[in-house]
Amino acid sequence: MPTHKKFIMYAVWVILFFIFSQIMIHVAINTTYKGKNIEVKTSFIDEAKAQATSINGFVEVKIKENAINEIGEKYIKVDCYSKNNTQMGTKYINIGNAPINDNGKIEIRFNFNKVDKVILDIVDDIPVTTTEEQKQSDPKMNFAMLVGALIVILVI
Repeated sequence: MPTHKKFIMYAVWVILFFIFSQIMIHVAINTTYKGKNIEVKTSFIDEAKAQATSINGFVEVKIKENAINEIGEKYIKVDCYSKNNTQMGTKYINIGNAPINDNGKIEIRFNFNKVDKVILDIVDDIPVTTTEEQKQSDPKMNFAMLVGALIVILVI
């Protein structure tokens, strides 16, 4: 019987440590996002906010309510620049297909390093050389991706 109690106590400690580490990882990741300079080159965007870490970031854009029907099938162009004014990458998100969150904003995620400034514009067409990766918002890191990464690290 004492062996079973020890085993149960070890299991409880492992579970508690796992929960504690998940909370601390969540807090650490969310506090590393810093506000970035943002430049809006269109009058269709009501408000915009950009935040990034050293490896990824996101932009929240709110389109003016009276402009949504007028915009139609246009694209939000997100240009990301470093502090040396070097273009790190571009994203094109179709406004008609973009998911709108609870606040009525479109969230666009990017995985570009060392972004310091974001320039937003609305364009009619995208260049022919645009890749599929540039047309999609990068996925948000979720719990399943974290567990998968840990498994890969442990196996290798």
